[in-house]
Amino acid sequence: MSRKTASRLTLEQNTALLKRYAVLERACMRTLAGWLPGVPEWEAKNLIGLHIWESADASDALRGRLRELRAYHPDRDASPGLSRLIQELDYAQNTAEVLATVYLVVKSALLEAYRAHATRTWEDFDNPTVKIIRERLLDLTEKQVAWAQGFFPEVSGRYPGWEAWRDYIAGLLAADGGVTGTAPPEEAPARPEGHPLLLPWKECQRMPGWPIFNPDEDIQPDREREPEAYRLWRFKHYLNEMTAAETLASILWMTPEMPWEYQHNVARHQWDEIRHSQLGQTRVEQLGLQPSDVPQVVQIYNVMMTLPAVDQYALLTTVIEPNGMPEKAANREHWEQIDDEISAAAVSYDWSDENFHIRWGKKWTPVLLETYGYQETPEEIRARTEAWLLENTPVKMQKKMAQGEF
Repeated sequence: MSRKTASRLTLEQNTALLKRYAVLERACMRTLAGWLPGVPEWEAKNLIGLHIWESADASDALRGRLRELRAYHPDRDASPGLSRLIQELDYAQNTAEVLATVYLVVKSALLEAYRAHATRTWEDFDNPTVKIIRERLLDLTEKQVAWAQGFFPEVSGRYPGWEAWRDYIAGLLAADGGVTGTAPPEEAPARPEGHPLLLPWKECQRMPGWPIFNPDEDIQPDREREPEAYRLWRFKHYLNEMTAAETLASILWMTPEMPWEYQHNVARHQWDEIRHSQLGQTRVEQLGLQPSDVPQVVQIYNVMMTLPAVDQYALLTTVIEPNGMPEKAANREHWEQIDDEISAAAVSYDWSDENFHIRWGKKWTPVLLETYGYQETPEEIRARTEAWLLENTPVKMQKKMAQGEF
């Protein structure tokens, strides 16, 4: 005798929904990555860096579950309406439009879909999906949306007219049946005027009045004779690793043809650089300064953006990061010797992260070269970009590292 149950998703319905979630999480990752350099607000920049990684990780978890359900390549199956929405997300013009669309429209709708999905699927049979949603996606999406809702009043008045773009993106989502694609479709709205593509950002943005780095004033104190001055100088430079995160975020946006694993790795890499900036912020605040007191080394992002994305990635992962390892080891030894436990711990975690970044560089640089039709070997592009760095970097420390001086 059969027992009737409440209506549940079929396996086919389940996989169709998970594909849309994975595609939308990737879209949020890409738009936030493209916009990281263009957002001047420091708090938003830091949280967006985290959310790029979280969106990538959410999409990766969904893709992993889809593979278990014998469903592959969710991006290829996106409907024309969803594809249009994904493309249009990038055309925001300011922080308010980014937050209003990515978080208050798409992420908010994903949150409601996640809440419903865990109760609509067969929990006993589809427990891996339920665990992913309840234990990973719900918590991080709730936190992302809550942050955006709380932060939005700070920026909404700064960028008048954001409502039109929010309504447009919300209308595109509704026209394709919402996040699930199953709601009655509505008529697609007209596109607001005045929305050219600003990505990729050629210059990274900071709030008006923030000091800009002057290379001529960047004097490195002696580490042994002036330990306190050296420590403050070095952690000011750590805070400026925000530009490394911004560079990686732009690289991620500019290389959509690369495999998903690469995109996932680069999303994590940029988040690691955000954390390195944050460890710099933690130490300079402990030493009496605020981020807005620290001259911003925007020039390194701006000059790197004159290079193609492949060159930038090779330069960062096969030149700059390997060259910096001896200096990190020396700093850790120095701070341990003078019992500066906090500084030693900070540089230890930085050193550990950088080891993984170098491994990723060795793995993905050859793939980038092949994907984008380069005729160089990894060794040749490393030599070429290092020579370029010595000629073009505004940061004396990078030149010293390239020349083996630390």
